[in-house]
Amino acid sequence: MLIVEGPVQSNPAFLWRHSQILDSYTSAVCLHGHTLHSEECLSFLPRYLHLVPGISQIVGRYERGPHAVDFARAWWTPPLTPSSALRLERGQIAKLGLRPMVSLTDHDNIEAGMALQVNNDPREVPVSVEWTVPYERSILHLGIHNLPPARARASVETMAAFTAAPREEQLPELLDALHAIPEVLIVLNHPYWLEEGVTEADHKRALARVLRECLPWFHAFELNGTRRWHENSAVIDLARAHHRPIISGGDRHAGEPSACLNLTRARSFAEFAAEIRDGFSSVCFMPHYREPMPLRVLEAAWDILRPYPEYPGRERWTDRVYYRCSDGVARPVSAIWGDKMPLVLRPATGMVQFLASAQMRQALRLLLSSRVEALP
Repeated sequence: MLIVEGPVQSNPAFLWRHSQILDSYTSAVCLHGHTLHSEECLSFLPRYLHLVPGISQIVGRYERGPHAVDFARAWWTPPLTPSSALRLERGQIAKLGLRPMVSLTDHDNIEAGMALQVNNDPREVPVSVEWTVPYERSILHLGIHNLPPARARASVETMAAFTAAPREEQLPELLDALHAIPEVLIVLNHPYWLEEGVTEADHKRALARVLRECLPWFHAFELNGTRRWHENSAVIDLARAHHRPIISGGDRHAGEPSACLNLTRARSFAEFAAEIRDGFSSVCFMPHYREPMPLRVLEAAWDILRPYPEYPGRERWTDRVYYRCSDGVARPVSAIWGDKMPLVLRPATGMVQFLASAQMRQALRLLLSSRVEALP
């Protein structure tokens, strides 16, 4: 079990205020990024579309009738390949003059890390996963970083078995087996994030129980680069209360590089994991974290919807969105629709494209300048 002795750092740095902090470190670590191997459920989509007058009525027609669309059977996949995601994150860190280490964590999938280890230094590109953990009436996400490649598939199969048939009393045993591997890092990702359909009350109870029963095996709590500061601030308080270090998590799904990094003098991910397990962590937020969140969401939406001619077979967003049909086979919606995109989506995608243009982004940045993240 994990017993953290000595001081635990609980305050991050902000690069636009503390640029000199880079002088004290030799490496930067990017954790929690997604690639085309992640499946992102679209069950949330109707809730947002119903807020748009006119669009709501069209969505209602798609949800009813003999050919109703079940959005819970649809998902999208992030546009970047593992190599593209690695290049993006490495590029940002290289501009800081630091040595990059990048841990990609697709949902319940390790193919990105396994593939990248073939042509990259395994000490800098670990095999990692974001594990979906159903717990009571909520869902938690755990970042499991730096799995030994020879044992990684067996470990993920064990995790998948729990996800498919969860029994809360088994979780400590599974975490203990992972913690017993010295180079593995276990992170409680975005502790206050709510999965679609989960109530705040149910999540609060689940989080309290998992901290009561599994805290010894959580090495750090995540500050998330895509979550608002008031939520990250609450995570800092939670980490302080439970004597755990905070750690960065970019949670990148599109083309924006991670908005927060860990700074370290470690020469390998295993050395970095040992630092965190000992309670030492230095988190630094990048300048784009302070951009207005609506603007960041808009730019991410366009990254997801825009064409990628460099990815044959995945050029259009319709090639990257899937639907499980009545025969049980998952197909890209491009194969289902052909060239006939549903009317409900045409104005929505066109509006995103218009708002994400360079001129409109600049106008929106000025308009939303008063809505930058309120930081301490």
